[in-house]
Amino acid sequence: MRLTLAWLSVLPALLSACTPPAATPAPRDATASSAPAVPPAVPAASAAGQNRPSLLGPEASAITFDRLAKFGEPGLHTPRAFAYSPDGKWLTYLASETNDDQMALFGFELQTKTSRVLLRASDLAKTARPLSREEELRRERQRSKMMGITQYTWARRAPVLLIPQNGDVFLRDESGTITRLTETPAPELDPQICRGGEKVAFVRDSELHVVDVASKREQQLTRGAPTGVTRGLSDYVAQEEFGEQSGYWLSPGCDRLAYLEVDERQVDQHPIVGYRGGNPDQMQQRYPAAGQKNPQVRAGILDLKTRRTVWLTFPKGKEAEERYLVRFTWGPDGKSLWFQSLDREQKRLTLMRADAATGAATEVLTETSKTWMDPGEIELLERTPRFLWTPVVDGHHHLALHDAATGARIAQLTSGAWDVDVIHAVDETRNLAMISGSRESPLESHLYAVPLAGGELKRLTSDRGDHRVVVSRTGAGFTHSHSAVDRPPRVEIRAADGTALGALPTPVDPEIEALRLRTPELITVRGPSGDTLHGALLKPRNLEAGKRYPVVVMVYGGPGVQTIRNSWYPRLTWQHLADRGFGVFALDNRGSTGRGPAFEGALYGRLGNVELEDQLAGVGYLRAQAWVDPGRIGIYGHSYGGYMAALAMLKAADHFKVGVSGSPVTDWRLYDTGYTERFLGLPSKNAEGYKASSLLPLAPNLRGKLLVIHALMDENVHFQNTAELVDALVAADRTFDLLVLPGERHGYRNPLARRYVTRRVVDYFVEHL
Repeated sequence: MRLTLAWLSVLPALLSACTPPAATPAPRDATASSAPAVPPAVPAASAAGQNRPSLLGPEASAITFDRLAKFGEPGLHTPRAFAYSPDGKWLTYLASETNDDQMALFGFELQTKTSRVLLRASDLAKTARPLSREEELRRERQRSKMMGITQYTWARRAPVLLIPQNGDVFLRDESGTITRLTETPAPELDPQICRGGEKVAFVRDSELHVVDVASKREQQLTRGAPTGVTRGLSDYVAQEEFGEQSGYWLSPGCDRLAYLEVDERQVDQHPIVGYRGGNPDQMQQRYPAAGQKNPQVRAGILDLKTRRTVWLTFPKGKEAEERYLVRFTWGPDGKSLWFQSLDREQKRLTLMRADAATGAATEVLTETSKTWMDPGEIELLERTPRFLWTPVVDGHHHLALHDAATGARIAQLTSGAWDVDVIHAVDETRNLAMISGSRESPLESHLYAVPLAGGELKRLTSDRGDHRVVVSRTGAGFTHSHSAVDRPPRVEIRAADGTALGALPTPVDPEIEALRLRTPELITVRGPSGDTLHGALLKPRNLEAGKRYPVVVMVYGGPGVQTIRNSWYPRLTWQHLADRGFGVFALDNRGSTGRGPAFEGALYGRLGNVELEDQLAGVGYLRAQAWVDPGRIGIYGHSYGGYMAALAMLKAADHFKVGVSGSPVTDWRLYDTGYTERFLGLPSKNAEGYKASSLLPLAPNLRGKLLVIHALMDENVHFQNTAELVDALVAADRTFDLLVLPGERHGYRNPLARRYVTRRVVDYFVEHL
């Protein structure tokens, strides 16, 4: 589970029905409705048999289980990972040549408006070698499902591309010449290139290394890390819960390198045991559960000439505080290192600046919250000592200009009941900031130009829907992939003022018509708190007047995620169920992201409370529909959604007849520190909140049909969670069903496993709902 938007983008395709997707539906002009108070469900037998049409077999849907097992939804095999070349003449991106998950690197020449393949994986290695354990787990944290060329980086000031592949490092110059920099048994992790392209750094065997590109001479920068200590890699919690995928940062002049030293030796070990190919697969994971010890992390600045490290020091009296260190970035002149520090309970966020020569860190500004603080967006200006920051103002993230020397706020540049999501770039010549935000709708993201001197925002993306934007480093132009709930994505390239410069080739996906995809209806529900809640509804395909149909509620429900957006996301599992006679419904409850910290913070201190209240308001909306059978409502979710599905079956047994819970947290004391303590506080300070959020005491309440699914090798939500729920249900003498996947992790990757799980889930609702 993760706080960042990245978490929405990449989850297994078979779970697209219930987990946060890359781009998800949102409202058109759908009607709003207030949910009535929710009485107990009408017993299933109360509906006359003739008013309950039979559910159809799998042959009723053009979407087969084989198709459901594949990654990627129709219409979403579009270009991604956009980047501008240093001279601004090329836009590079990843795309598939075969409409699958095999990516190649493409280049679009802005002058000629032509696109061509620059690099394929086969150009670098004829055969792909198996992923190492480190690489496999890194892909899990990144939620990466792509194959082929999956990453690349431009040097900032040189026409050189860095491409990691098969655990090794390659460069491509402007002539197309490929240079292999490494060829070692151990993988090179997180390779980064200097701005001038002269050096490449990476982590191998837990130590930092650097290669001189011209001579190919490699040097090891750090040495002597004992087992349990890494240099240059972020720890599990930093990657999973803060989106910190890197643990080192090259300075602008490439003369220094800031890095993290992570000591996990005091963190509890948890055995993760699974079975693959008939053989046991075991690892000992250092996993800090809520209230337990975190890794010891310190940051240092290494001089690349002397190989000497100075360690960051904190202000007097604050040296020993427990903290998370996140969002490192160098000052424009390379003389200072900026970063953010969160206290252990994540209620206090401090923006800090460290002197690159001495390591002495000073506080620039501090913000606090009664619930939790998210890391802020920051952009340091290059020509003047100022920076942009996103403080919380009136319950929403907004844009402010600050003095870099004192931290004082110079001006607040945006305001209102909407959120600034991303600071993309600053055009200091025109004195403008380029930001993405939700001013038009909480279900859409648009690009805006904001005058640094104050004044009206200018919206640069005119089409309705959701816009995912990449801006050139100087702000001279941008590329946006945009879609709406009823329109597949297209990718357009524009000048800074929004003038169209071209479009990337986006062929029509024949599956959209072949699979007979329908557009979900987007609705609003009035929640018990008075908030407007956004939802999506797909009615049964062959709906007949006077008939009553079952409905499956697809739930996530947790913080940091927004599942309802005005963007293209067909949701094939939804479509398959609707083809066979089910209605399908989803609702973003309080606690979801995209509505500001105040809306999201409603769940603080007791998980599962306001989330379930709002989901029951959604059930009330469903029961008000003449076609819905009120006694045949089911619920399905994975991860936090798995927790919510099980909670609904145990705490709202009168409202849900059938539930499927995938990889649920069942006792929040078992989940990691960074996530759990953010929303529940420390167990020592909120024992009652942890108890009230647990599923285990509720086990005797189970009355309906419950299927629990969990992978043995899940290193995110450990199988222990399901094991303890099983023990509680057994002790309560309750009947339930259990599906165990011996060789999968939190996101199922084996196509056979994805197909089997999807079929079992659908069959479970067909049989019992």
